[in-house]
Amino acid sequence: MDPLAQLKEIHLPDQVHNYPLAPGWWILAFIVISVTIFLLVKWLKAYRLAKAKRQAIKLLSNIDDNEENQNNEIMGLLKWAALQYFARDKIAPLFGSQLQQFLKDSLPEKFQNKFIDLSQSAFEHRYQIDELSLQDQTLKKAAMLWLQNALPPKKLGSEKQQNVEMMKTNTLEKDQPSNLVSEVAK
Repeated sequence: MDPLAQLKEIHLPDQVHNYPLAPGWWILAFIVISVTIFLLVKWLKAYRLAKAKRQAIKLLSNIDDNEENQNNEIMGLLKWAALQYFARDKIAPLFGSQLQQFLKDSLPEKFQNKFIDLSQSAFEHRYQIDELSLQDQTLKKAAMLWLQNALPPKKLGSEKQQNVEMMKTNTLEKDQPSNLVSEVAK
């Protein structure tokens, strides 16, 4: 008897598919997609937050150096940029040395002295008769320094944050209906 005749036909096994993947690959894919989405959202927020900064820098670079009213335009641009990031009631009433102090304080410490040196003459001559004839290139440099390094503002420190929260709480307490009714009754 022939041993080869007793063998059955060779059959191939079913083809092995790549799916379903092992659970570890699904977890890894989920983590990679989640991190990618998180980074994209964070980048998009930062991009949108810096929109006013980019506009201000573009406008500052378009200001003509030989223009007679250059300092006035630069001061207006600085105030506009500050209004985009800081509370209106804090920025709007500032002018002259108060505005200069605010701009200095919003800069990181390593740039504050340079900003003061560059902007001092422009702020000293602000609101004077000869201001319109003064063409100050250093103010433009100071404005560029402030726009590049102060905007968008960093998060408030813990001490400043507590002061802001305390002010909000005091404001909310004053505006509560029970206090308003008692004030009206008086």
